[in-house]
Amino acid sequence: MKIVINLQYLHNSHLKTFIENLPKLFDENDAATLYDKRNVIKSFNIDYSDNVLHSVVIKRYHCPNIFQRIAYSFFRQSKARRAYQNAETLLTRGFSTPINIAYVEQWKNGLFKYGFYLTGFDGAHPICEQLNDKEDFNKIIASDFAAFAAELHAKGILHGDLNSTNVLFHPLDNGHYSFSVIDINRMTTRPSGDFTPNECFDNLTRFTGRMDLFEYVLKQYIIARNWDVDKCLPQAIAIKKHHDEQWRKRKAFTGKIKKIF
Repeated sequence: MKIVINLQYLHNSHLKTFIENLPKLFDENDAATLYDKRNVIKSFNIDYSDNVLHSVVIKRYHCPNIFQRIAYSFFRQSKARRAYQNAETLLTRGFSTPINIAYVEQWKNGLFKYGFYLTGFDGAHPICEQLNDKEDFNKIIASDFAAFAAELHAKGILHGDLNSTNVLFHPLDNGHYSFSVIDINRMTTRPSGDFTPNECFDNLTRFTGRMDLFEYVLKQYIIARNWDVDKCLPQAIAIKKHHDEQWRKRKAFTGKIKKIF
């Protein structure tokens, strides 16, 4: 195994012992499962003297096929490593994400097999609860999310899957909200926010399928970027409609394939 531990936890003997036995412990602990589909996410308590390690969330990325295993072994960084490094970028640039405790790469017969990413536990709720799931969506959260996304892009970060389950909201004392992001292995980063408007608009399309919500957030986003609303709004809506149509076609195609097999 390859093990990389955050410097602030490097001398924690409980954590090191746990990680050295991680593949076995992960398979044996079914009671801690939070999510079990393509990837598996479980929670563990490691060290009761540390509030962060009291609740550790571990994501094991799915076992790639043989071609992907070769790619991850020799040509590409693993998803676990990318998530760990992207968390460092987010935190350094002033954004919130669960603390990156460690990442582990498990190898077999000289090839990469599994990647594990260990983080602290956030405990916040996803914005979908206040936006997508409500007929009358929370306009304060929607506006604050728009400002958050604008700052994220302006500081050179495109979240690879900015959907409403990957953004968590935190109430503030002044009635507004701050946000943290998860599922960050597919982030695109640049030293400064030199993304084009089209790149930014495309990145925003995934947080909702509702056009009323999308247009509201989009307008607030454009204002936060100091862009021309009359020019950018139709442009962004066209990108959204194209994205949603392509998504519907992919779903229809994969649905037909599933019926065949």
